[in-house]
Amino acid sequence: MAAVLVREEDKTQRPVYLISKTLQGAETRYTKLEKLAYALLISSRRLKQYFQGHTIILRTDQAIRQVLQKPDLAGRMMAWAVELSQYDLQYEPRQAIQAQAMADFLVEVTGEAPDVPNTRWKLHVDGASNQTFGGAGIILENSAGIAFEQSIKFEFSVSNNQAEYEALIGGLMLAKEVGASRLEVNSDSQVVSSQVNGSYQARDMLLQKYLEKVKELCKGFKEVTIQHVPRERNARADLLSKLASTKPGTGNRSLIQGLATEPAIVMCATQAPNPPSWLDPISRYLEHAETPPNQKEAEFIKREAPKYTIIQGQLYKRGLHQPLLKCLRPDQTDYVLREVHEGCCGHHIGGRSLARKIIRAGYYWPTMMSDAQEFVKKCKKCQENANFHKAPPEELNLMLAPRPFAQWGVDLLGPFPPRPGQVKYLIVAIDYFTKWVEAEPLASISAANCQKFMWKQVVTRFGIPEAVISDNGT
Repeated sequence: MAAVLVREEDKTQRPVYLISKTLQGAETRYTKLEKLAYALLISSRRLKQYFQGHTIILRTDQAIRQVLQKPDLAGRMMAWAVELSQYDLQYEPRQAIQAQAMADFLVEVTGEAPDVPNTRWKLHVDGASNQTFGGAGIILENSAGIAFEQSIKFEFSVSNNQAEYEALIGGLMLAKEVGASRLEVNSDSQVVSSQVNGSYQARDMLLQKYLEKVKELCKGFKEVTIQHVPRERNARADLLSKLASTKPGTGNRSLIQGLATEPAIVMCATQAPNPPSWLDPISRYLEHAETPPNQKEAEFIKREAPKYTIIQGQLYKRGLHQPLLKCLRPDQTDYVLREVHEGCCGHHIGGRSLARKIIRAGYYWPTMMSDAQEFVKKCKKCQENANFHKAPPEELNLMLAPRPFAQWGVDLLGPFPPRPGQVKYLIVAIDYFTKWVEAEPLASISAANCQKFMWKQVVTRFGIPEAVISDNGT
């Protein structure tokens, strides 16, 4: 790599300093953006007095500024970005500059590192999976004694055959990165090795996709042979696949411990195009200045469009005192309502509070207030555990029956301890509606006494009742 420090005077470019460096070892496997960032870092270290005393303008046709300013950088790129942040760096698109030819000439005459001899590499792979974790072990070595050991942990559930294919794909990608051209693959999975060699037929749809991925990677090598070996001859790779469940260590620097967040092959159904929604007219107006044919709708879109903006193909709503709100389609609102209302951080709030909480979460659609209220009304847990107000909405009024004292209940009580007059029984009649009670003590129980009580206490005072209910003891 090469860099040229130039001073511009009256549109004349005057070279100040020339820097060149030959990449060696792992540096040759950097990506193109990593090599550009590394070139800028080496230049800042060698020309530190210039970088500290002046504003440096970097002219390039690569998106190096976006890469160094990403908030989710990791590894060496993050360290380089922190070191370069102390200087006043400005980035401009590269145009026709004379000093660029000088940098290109330096790269051409510097010379490249000698290639690795075209030797045969041996690749040992093994995959492991159980109920708790999955992992892959990879060992890549050649006859010169150069060996690479890698252990990959899977953050997704895999079957045994899927884990073996993931290990094989990871090994082929590692061999491609180190520049191997002739490869001998050893695997203790008879299913995977036989399917790749054509002895077995892959009938599962997922394994067919894995097999196509492996054959596509094999096309990048001059020669690839895959053979099945017993498990005892693949013990080291098997151990590395089981080490995937351990934390990355710092003592063994030769072991590469990686992490796979998603499988190499994902089976997914074809997604139908999104149905028309309220976002489409606004998006078309902001991107292509297209308005609906209806004049009234066109005026409405022109009036509402300044409230929105498009960032990387996604429509957002602007706010005066709030961040940008992501606009959702109608088929996406139900999931957001359910997660905010009853998700891990939801506590079954009301409709208006739910809508305001969704806005604080960063989402928006025009009918969110009414949709939130309707969603709360349909929530089963809210219906079952709500504190219902049991008081009547208005003051209670007495209701008179059309025929009071129409139904009586009669019963005999006793015997009780004798009282004056030798009375020890009690006959009681109660009106069913008004709860009016008529009672009389009796010395003995007889039909005459009961008839006399009903005639005197009930019939003569309240009229003939429509029904008299008794337990047949009267």
